[in-house]
Amino acid sequence: MKNPDPLELLKNLKSKNNSKSQQNTFSILLFLKRSLMFLGLVFGTMLSLAFTDIPFYAYADLGTVESNYSESPEVIILLGGEGMPSADGLMRCYTATEKALYYPKTKIIIALPENKLSDEPLLASELMANELTIRGIEKSRISFETQGTNTHEQAELIFKKTESAARLLIITSPEHMTRAAACFIEEGFKSVGCSPTFEHDLSAESLLEKNGESYTPSLALRYNIWSYLQYEIRVGREYVALAYYKLRGWI
Repeated sequence: MKNPDPLELLKNLKSKNNSKSQQNTFSILLFLKRSLMFLGLVFGTMLSLAFTDIPFYAYADLGTVESNYSESPEVIILLGGEGMPSADGLMRCYTATEKALYYPKTKIIIALPENKLSDEPLLASELMANELTIRGIEKSRISFETQGTNTHEQAELIFKKTESAARLLIITSPEHMTRAAACFIEEGFKSVGCSPTFEHDLSAESLLEKNGESYTPSLALRYNIWSYLQYEIRVGREYVALAYYKLRGWI
């Protein structure tokens, strides 16, 4: 029997290795191509939607939750969101102050988890409380909920501190309002009202539409498209959160 040629065996081995390497390279390139095509499709869809009013109405719809009571609220729930300092936190404090001054007998609960990694001497919830007090709200009206790490846990812990019959007014961002209200209702609160912190007046002027006989100026159109792209991201993220909460049985 003839012994195999070592050089021939080495060539065959290299050929097999090269073939596997080429297959792996091809698979990676194919994956990258499909990923880029998918991302391009997503971006193209988002950009196309930004030329319509759909993102605006989807965003506004998440923030539109009717109160299920007609009397004045007894407790204002200020959900902390991004905390302080932040534009979102200031908007929430501003809205909470307006409502607290309008309903002077209400108690205020600031719900914001404690950031144990922060070096700041004051907690973010305390900074929000300071923002309320400098605008004329008494400290005696303010209490805190810092243990809950998500909306479900916050609703659960606040339920233990208050009566289920208490009339609540929830302050949070527009896209978060539907989920927040659903969490508190699911927890057992019978009377829940909402006050979303819209940054702009929801008027016809904020839509991409004709104004008389002339279209919206190009600069305004550009900023509206950018705003609508941001709305799409917020709405998409919130839809995912709503689906997750629904699967967990929290709403």
